[in-house]
Formats: sequence, C-alpha cells, structure tokens
Amino acid sequence: MQYIELKSSLKNNISNGYALVGIDEFLLTKSCELIYNALNLQMPTLNYVKFIGDNLDFLDVVKFLNTMPVFDDKKLAVVNLNVKTTTTNFNALLDYLKHPNEQSILVLVLGDNEKEFKNAISNLMVVDCNRLPEKFVDSFILSELKKSETQIETLALKTLKDYCVCDLTKITSELSKLINFVSDKKLIKNCDVELLVTKTLEFQIYELTENMAKKNKDKVFELLNSLRAKKDTFRTLLPLIYNHFRRLFHVAISKSNKSELSANLGVKEYAITVAFNQSKLFSKRNLKQIVDICDKLDYELKQGIISSDYAIDYLVLKVLNM
Repeated sequence: MQYIELKSSLKNNISNGYALVGIDEFLLTKSCELIYNALNLQMPTLNYVKFIGDNLDFLDVVKFLNTMPVFDDKKLAVVNLNVKTTTTNFNALLDYLKHPNEQSILVLVLGDNEKEFKNAISNLMVVDCNRLPEKFVDSFILSELKKSETQIETLALKTLKDYCVCDLTKITSELSKLINFVSDKKLIKNCDVELLVTKTLEFQIYELTENMAKKNKDKVFELLNSLRAKKDTFRTLLPLIYNHFRRLFHVAISKSNKSELSANLGVKEYAITVAFNQSKLFSKRNLKQIVDICDKLDYELKQGIISSDYAIDYLVLKVLNM
C-alpha cells in the first residue's frame, strides 16, 4: 500500500498490524499519526505505547499487545525500528503475529531496515513511505502554504523540490524557514529559495555531474571545493557519484518506461526523471567509460591504493576531457 492510500483505507478497515517502510521520515511519522487518529482513543495514556530506545525486548511489546484495552475498543503499540536499536526475543513477536489480539494494533516503523525484519513483514500491512511522486509533493507544498496564506512562484516551487529532491521531511523544514522569512510579503520567490534552502547532498551530486557533462569547469571546481570543505561528506562522495553514473547508464540503455525503471532500481520516479534528463547529456559510450573508471577507482580506494581526493579529482578531469 502506498502512503497516499493509507488515509482512505483506515476509514474502511484498520488492520491489526502495519509495517511502515521507506526513507521519508515525514511520511513515516505522518502514517503513525493517521493510524493513531483513526483509532480515536479516549484513554491514550492507558492504551497507547511508543517503544523506542537503544534496547528493545519484544516480550514487553507482546505483553502490552496481549492485554485488553481500557475504556477503548482498541489499543496501539508503535515500535520504532528505523533507528539503531538492539532487540531481544524477536521470536516472541513472530509467535504473537500468528495469532494477534484482535483488540490490539501493532505498528512497526522500519524505515529502510525492512530486510532485517522481513520475517515479521509477511504478517503485516506494508505501507510504502518512500518519496511521493511530484504531483503529490506539489499538492502538499501548496496545501501547507495555504495555511499561512503564502504563495510561491512557479520557478521557486521547482527549485525547492529540486534542492530537497522531493523529500517531504526536508521540504517541511525548509518551508517553515521560507514562510517566516517572507513574512508579510506572503510570496516566496526563487531568490528566497536559492538564498535560504540548503541543498541536499543528492541534489549536489546531480548539480556536479550535470556541470561535468556541460564542461562548465569553473562551476565544477566551485562545487567540488564546497564539498571538499565538508570532510566527512567528501570521504563518501565517490561511491555516491559512482551510483549516480550507474543509474544514468542503466536509464540510457534501458527500453523500460519510468515506472518500470523506478521499480527495478528501487528509487522514486522523480529520481528516474532527473536521471533520464541528465543521461541525454552523455553518449552511451561515455557513460560506460565513466562507470568503468568509477569501478576501478572504487576498488583502488577500498584497497587503500589511492585517496578520496585523488580519486575524485581524477574522475572529474577524465569526464571534463571526454
């Protein structure tokens, strides 16, 4: 089930168990809120527990689920497993899921850790909380702005989505900043977005590779110097660029449509759209050459033969001179 289908499904039927998967923290949180609100608990202090922490014993979760609700029809347990957590007695949960208490609702917030709990997922309603398609992101942004009677220029809306790569967690934070900044003007312009919104690392990769394709050398080295200043980020840059070029190459040679590519590569259609547009800036032959160079550099970097600085500089110069 997609996140956008969850609200309507809760009106008809509330499942005994949900697994929330995906990388958008906003959607994970919002899904929990939708399920909580649908239950309309009158005694939440007695019938609602959120399990989160460094150590989690599933015996505690099962014990709560197996007791009857107090002055309510249902009770709710939300278990946060999308953060680093040590768990014990996982088999107790698996046994419970074979015969769940009809008066209890379990929500496992897995994020991108679904593989670790795949044995439990088969017994739960899975809700996809990955990034939404662009049209839904547009609707969300305009809806949020309407609450403060603020408008946004068309170009500013596009720039905001690009900088945040359609991630609602990021967009929500940046929107609050923008609304406060424009204040009584009630209009967000593109210059406001460019001034205030922090570009995600994913967008910076798009920006860097696009300028490499267009041979904008000055801009490429400006972007590289900015990334180099963030030492922790720079150390992880080559694998990110490598993955990006592999996606470009896959998109360039594939005959599948965007929806199929999105499913095959495990990314949202927005990322495929960006990759599709950018792949046109390179020949298929050059993309294959770049992927081969990245593969060789990635191996040498992992073997300690070269440094991150050398690997990235070498790659950039090779692409600029193709």
